[in-house]
Amino acid sequence: MTAADLAAAWSRAEPVVSAHARLPPGAIDASTWATVASGDVAHRQSDEGTRGIGVLAESQAALWLAITDDHPVQVVSGLVQVAWNGGWAANKLLYERLDLPWPFQDRQWVVRTETNLAVAPSGAWERAWSNAPEELANARAKTSADAFDAALSIPTNQGSWILLPVSQNETLCIYQARVRLGGSLPAGAADRYADASLPELFRATLEDARSMHARYVSSCDQPGGDGVTIPCVPR
Repeated sequence: MTAADLAAAWSRAEPVVSAHARLPPGAIDASTWATVASGDVAHRQSDEGTRGIGVLAESQAALWLAITDDHPVQVVSGLVQVAWNGGWAANKLLYERLDLPWPFQDRQWVVRTETNLAVAPSGAWERAWSNAPEELANARAKTSADAFDAALSIPTNQGSWILLPVSQNETLCIYQARVRLGGSLPAGAADRYADASLPELFRATLEDARSMHARYVSSCDQPGGDGVTIPCVPR
């Protein structure tokens, strides 16, 4: 798919996404579309955080299941996550802990992750999350207590995935994260980490989507980003 094809597909969805997304991705320039069309993940860092854009060779439905999977096989290195108070594509809480190299203290947080149905008329689906620090104490019993007690909670974690089908088995994926790790880490460290891990995140998401058939059965059907039920192992 060419850069022009991708830009055209996005231009049709963009007005609704910009008006209703929890995190509108902002302007996407020609150089970004060229990078994406070449098969790479386009990175951007700004004062607002990190943005990654790429095309993954799977359906919107399969990738939606991957980004809402409670037990993904592939995750970014050093990340532990536990879902509760909901599951899969339902609204839920997600505890995550990031293992940082010595001498830095591990970081942890709880986010509330939700589907934003307002963007669905565009054809795009958005899964967004925001910090839920009031829930952090409830996560201690759901993970290693020693690791929990040793980790530092972070002040900010907000983000989203936006998935837009651009062909039958190709999906434009936009990932955004606004994270502040706090503590003694240098300013901008979270953005640099997120930016560096974007290719790994996109690869892990694709691998997780492709492994659904081996790991699940159709009894775990889930609502898609438009609220319509999709099978857990779509084809």
